[in-house]
Amino acid sequence: MSATASRARTLLLIGAFAIIYIGWGTTYLANHFLLRELPPFMIGSLRFAFAGLLALAWVILSGQLRIQRSDWGGALIGALALIAVGQGALIYANQFLPTGMLAMLYTTLPLWSVALEWLLGERPPPWVLLGLAVACGGIVLLMNNGLGGSASPTQWFAGALVVVATLCWAIGAWLLRQRPPFRSSWLGLSLQMLIGALLLALFGVAHGDWQGLDLAAISGEAWLWLAYLVLPVSLGVYPAYFWLLREVRPSLVSTFAFVNPVVALLLGYLLLDERLSLLALLACAITLGGVVLIIFGRR
Repeated sequence: MSATASRARTLLLIGAFAIIYIGWGTTYLANHFLLRELPPFMIGSLRFAFAGLLALAWVILSGQLRIQRSDWGGALIGALALIAVGQGALIYANQFLPTGMLAMLYTTLPLWSVALEWLLGERPPPWVLLGLAVACGGIVLLMNNGLGGSASPTQWFAGALVVVATLCWAIGAWLLRQRPPFRSSWLGLSLQMLIGALLLALFGVAHGDWQGLDLAAISGEAWLWLAYLVLPVSLGVYPAYFWLLREVRPSLVSTFAFVNPVVALLLGYLLLDERLSLLALLACAITLGGVVLIIFGRR
C-alpha cells in the first residue's frame, strides 16, 4: 500500500469512528424524547422500517438490486442480533434507566468482544487489556457518580436485559465478520433494517405497543427526533459500522460503547440540565484514555 493510500485509509478510519462515536452517543437522548409519546418497540420498528425502505429505494435506483444466497444469512444475523435485540433492548431499557446509565451498561460490549477473541485463541495484546481496565475504571467512576439511590427490580431487569443484548451484539458482529460480504453493502443494510423492523414490530405486538395507535397524535418534535434517528443515525452510522467490521477487529470497533456514556453525559448536561461534577469529568477523561490505549494497542 502506498503512503498516499495509507493516509487516505487512516482518514477514512478516523472519520468512520467519529461517526459511530458521536452518532450512537446521541441515540439515547433521541429515544429519551421519543419515549414521552411512543412505546419502545414502535419507535424501533418505525425507525428501521423508514430507514430500510430509504436504503432499499437507493439500491433500486442505483441498479444494485441483486441478492446472492449468502446475503440472507448475514441479513438475518444483523437483523436479529444488532437491530431487534441490540436496539430493541436499548429502547426498552431507556424507559426505566437514565440515558447516561444506559450508555454505561453498553460498555460491556467491548468486554464481550475481547472475551470472544480470547476464547477463539486470539490473545489480546497487553496494551488492549490495560486499555480495557482503564476504561472500565472510568465507567465505574461514572456509575458511582450517577447512581442516586437503590435500583428497583424493574431497573435491575432492564439493566440485565441490556447486558444480555450486548453479548448478542458481540456474537452477531463476530459472525458477520466471518461471513462473505454482501454483494451490495446498501442492499445488505436495507435487508437487515427491514427484517429487524419486522422483528421489532412483532415484539411490539407481544408488548401491546400497537394498541390504540394514533399517528396523527404524534407531535412535530417527535417526528423530527424520529427523522434524526432515521437519516443521520441509521443511514449514516450503520454503513460506517459495518464497513469498520470488515476493516478492523470487532473489539476495536466496539470501543464506541466506551465513548457513548461520555457523549450521553455531556448531552444530558447541555440539553437536559443534568449536573456534571468534577468527578464525572475526571471519569470521562479516564474512559477516553482507556479507549486510546485500546486503539493504539490494536494498530
